[in-house]
Amino acid sequence: MDQAGKKYSAFFNFLKTPTPTLIGIYLILLLLFSLTNENFFTIQNIKGIFNNFAVFGILSAGVTIVMIGGGFDLSIGSTAGLAGIVSSVLLMKKIAVPTPWVFIIAVFIGCSVGLINGLIITKVGINPIITTLGTLAIIRGVCYFWADLNPRVYNVFVQNFGRIYLGNVFPVTTLYIIISFIILTLILKFTRFGRDIYTIGGNEQLARLAGIPVDRIKIISYVISGFFCAIGGLILISQLGSGRPEYGTGAELEVLTIVVLGGVVVGGGRGNFLGVFIALAIIQTISNGMVLLDVPVYLRMVVKGALLVLVITIDAIRNKRHLLMY
Repeated sequence: MDQAGKKYSAFFNFLKTPTPTLIGIYLILLLLFSLTNENFFTIQNIKGIFNNFAVFGILSAGVTIVMIGGGFDLSIGSTAGLAGIVSSVLLMKKIAVPTPWVFIIAVFIGCSVGLINGLIITKVGINPIITTLGTLAIIRGVCYFWADLNPRVYNVFVQNFGRIYLGNVFPVTTLYIIISFIILTLILKFTRFGRDIYTIGGNEQLARLAGIPVDRIKIISYVISGFFCAIGGLILISQLGSGRPEYGTGAELEVLTIVVLGGVVVGGGRGNFLGVFIALAIIQTISNGMVLLDVPVYLRMVVKGALLVLVITIDAIRNKRHLLMY
């Protein structure tokens, strides 16, 4: 291979965003932000970074499963918002539903939305982007139905669900994410469901010819996504102390950026949770650093949008490179 060919190959190897590359990017970010702001490595700021992992990390868990199977879910932010606001209404003093039932109802809401998405996509045959974009709008409208109530959360258990810190630095919500990622990794690696969902994402037609129940696996993946949306909604109302209809707005864009940066291919068939976790740390560190540097809100939105376009572009180039190899 000539020198130009080696450079070309090295460039595309970099675009594969392996775990070592992501770790290197993260270390560079830590160095840059620590040099530009003396408050970056303070205990309070580190707590803030970890705390910001919570909702986006939990939502990323479900979306990763869906996307590995070749699906797409844009309704996650709205679903989390709905589960959160309904839960907060149930916890109002004048209603006072028992805490276990609040969690059960929230999970039922999330899983039901996932089931509806899965059924429409698999049985009706509508594109997952169109389907979940539609449910996003419908669910957000339902959220605003509760807007006038402005329910506050007085339940101590729910308040502590997303606010407890381990060692006064490490939030328990990050532990939720780590445990969820480990369990899902084991499921993907050692169960038939895991093997099947990678096969479906890689080549759905081949999976059907192999006798894999494609529709059932896809529906389950969307139900899993809905489950994690419910948990994300509960964490939201725990941390913010109330239920608001706008909670979760725009979360789908940030989660998509995290998941694709973490190495999950948009077309499906490839991806792992270690890369997603490191990408989560990268995106949340960038967000935190921009706040510390007092970057205007509109510029933060520009940066996040540019990151999304960048990671989608990298994903497209990776896919093209992968096809050329085979």
